[in-house]
Amino acid sequence: MVDGGPNSPVMPSIPSPTLVIAADKGFEHARALGLSVDVVVGDFDSLSSEQVENIDPGVTLERHDVDKDESDLALAINFAYRVGAKHIDIITGGSGRLDHLLVGSLLLANSENLSRSIVTHCGSSRVVALGPGQSLNLENIVGCRISLISLEANTRVRTQGLKWNLDLTDSFPPFSSLGLSNQILDLPTLEVTQGSLLAIISSPDD
Repeated sequence: MVDGGPNSPVMPSIPSPTLVIAADKGFEHARALGLSVDVVVGDFDSLSSEQVENIDPGVTLERHDVDKDESDLALAINFAYRVGAKHIDIITGGSGRLDHLLVGSLLLANSENLSRSIVTHCGSSRVVALGPGQSLNLENIVGCRISLISLEANTRVRTQGLKWNLDLTDSFPPFSSLGLSNQILDLPTLEVTQGSLLAIISSPDD
């Protein structure tokens, strides 16, 4: 899934997708990345009418009204669920409007998405949301930086393999800097027993 935005994202190292969904202007970004788009979802306010007319007839277009309650990314995720997606990789450039960047990340932790397998790739960083019973299942992360952001007042988490580990008995204050810029020293264990959090894994050079 390729999200929109003013700048083209970087193609991450992910398995070949079985279905490529572009969120509005994400169609342009997907083509720049060499991806063959299957579906374009959105209100098409970021694509010109000429661009829309020139989209291959074999591509499915799901057009929504501009006056809508959900973002193009949220609509694209919903489309993926409707066609039976088991895992979603979101590719985004991570630039542009701050509100879209924040909401796009927080979408991973809402009630519909928290239990799903979704990874957002933003430049060299990856973002996942974790709740009770979920674990951090990402490859090639030893040596990377990790930031954990609690999203609920009752979040409790225990970690192993980090330079500064959090203990299950500690309450993790929501939206605090407590989990900012940690280091992954060994294959990590991250156990959430209550609440939810975002985990952001970045290259050590970032």
